[in-house]
Amino acid sequence: MVDIERVTDYGALSERLAAEVLSCMLDSGENLICLPSGDTPLGAFKIIASKLSGKSNRLNFKLVGLDEWVGMGRDTKGSCQSCMFEHLYKPCAIGRDKIIEFNAQSTDLEMECRKMDRFIAENGPIDLAVLGIGMNGHLGLNEPGTSFSQSSHIVPLSETTKKVAQKYFPEPVELEKGITLGLKHFLEAKRLILIASGKQKAEIVRRIMEEEVSERIPATIAKIHPDSTLLIDHHAASALQEE
Repeated sequence: MVDIERVTDYGALSERLAAEVLSCMLDSGENLICLPSGDTPLGAFKIIASKLSGKSNRLNFKLVGLDEWVGMGRDTKGSCQSCMFEHLYKPCAIGRDKIIEFNAQSTDLEMECRKMDRFIAENGPIDLAVLGIGMNGHLGLNEPGTSFSQSSHIVPLSETTKKVAQKYFPEPVELEKGITLGLKHFLEAKRLILIASGKQKAEIVRRIMEEEVSERIPATIAKIHPDSTLLIDHHAASALQEE
């Protein structure tokens, strides 16, 4: 059963998430970490950057990229990798030798999927997977209906995801497909943290907690993961019944 951790506000969520990620990064083991792009983790990334302060190259962790819009890369403003580079990799001075990502601009995307699966098989499982909850309950770019046994794959984007994602780009872009780690990777991770902030996430958080585990809502996998936490602020928790 997923542990629900409610915090007062976005600042408290950022502090709590940063502490968990830093603990994994600073651990002496060769931990494999998966972190999301998007708005919710940015506060935590800022705290992590202030704490690492030049230490990252002396640490043993590795980061595995979560997802990307097909056809985009680090040089595309608004892409997942652009966000991670701007807000985490560059401020923390995390070298490329510590990062493995999809090349979503490759002419062979299936090969990219197999590359990521092979890396996780050889270096994993993922020690800490942090995932933002999409408006439709997606995790990474695993849209509703994705099999829980799915590994890395290319996915047609839902209309909800296409619409919501426009906020990341300086001008409207055409989004059709994504490439992402699969729900199988998250279920096999040693530790899973789902994060949500803001009133706009309240309804999907309620559905995750009140409805049965189902591929219709990918984020419900947290309820069958052996070590999972739903980390939410007061607004995202506002539709939940009081315990």
